[in-house]
Amino acid sequence: MLKAERDFLDALPAAPDPAGFARSTFNSLEKTKLRDVLYVEQGALCVYCERRVAEGQPTPRIDHWRPLGQNPELALAWRNLYLCCAHPATCDCRKHETPLRASDEDPDLPWPVDHHYAHCVGFTSLGEMYVRSDAPLDATQREALELAIGVPHDKVPEDNGILNLNHPALVAARAAVIDEERTRLERRFKKTVSRSEREAIAAERLGNYPLPEFVSIRVRWLRKTLGTGR
Repeated sequence: MLKAERDFLDALPAAPDPAGFARSTFNSLEKTKLRDVLYVEQGALCVYCERRVAEGQPTPRIDHWRPLGQNPELALAWRNLYLCCAHPATCDCRKHETPLRASDEDPDLPWPVDHHYAHCVGFTSLGEMYVRSDAPLDATQREALELAIGVPHDKVPEDNGILNLNHPALVAARAAVIDEERTRLERRFKKTVSRSEREAIAAERLGNYPLPEFVSIRVRWLRKTLGTGR
C-alpha cells in the first residue's frame, strides 16, 4: 500500500483531472485485501455507527474520512480509509462527499486514528447519541461533531446530521443492547454486581474480536457512565 501511495502521489500532479484520477486509482485496488486489514483494525464494526460489518452482509464500504473529491491526494492515505456499513440512510451512504466540518472555512474533524472519539460521545438510556460537555474538543470541532451526529428524531421531523447517527433504527438498536447486557448480568450474577466485576466485563467486551456491535454504549452502561457529560 505504501508503494502504491507513493506511485500515485508521483503521478497525481500531472493528471488533468486529479479527482477523477484519484477515484480510478482507488477503484483499481484489491478491495478484499484492503477490507481484511480494516476488519482487524476496527474490530469488524462500522467506524461511524458500530454496526457489524462483514463480507456480503452486505459488503461494507471503504469510506474516505476526508472526501476523495475534495482531497484527491488522500485517496490512498491509510489514515483516511475506514470501513463503514452500507445502510442507505446513515454513515457513508448519507455522508457521500460532505466533509465532517462545521463550515467551509473550518478544518475537517481529526481522523479517528488521531483522536479518541469514544471520549467525545455519550449515550442516553434510550440509546440516543450526543456530544459530551466534557469532550476533548475545541469549539469548532464540537460544532462539527454535533452536525455529524444529528439530534434524536423525536426532536425533529426528518433525518438530520451528516451521518444521521440518531436514526430511529440506531437508537432502538442501542437501547436493545443495554437490555441485552442487563439480562446477561442478571443471569451471570445472583447478587448486586460490584464495580470491579462490571469493569472486568467491560474490558472483556473491548478485548473481543470481533468487537460486539455498539460496543461503546455497552461499555458505558457497564461502567455506569450513561448520560455522563450530558
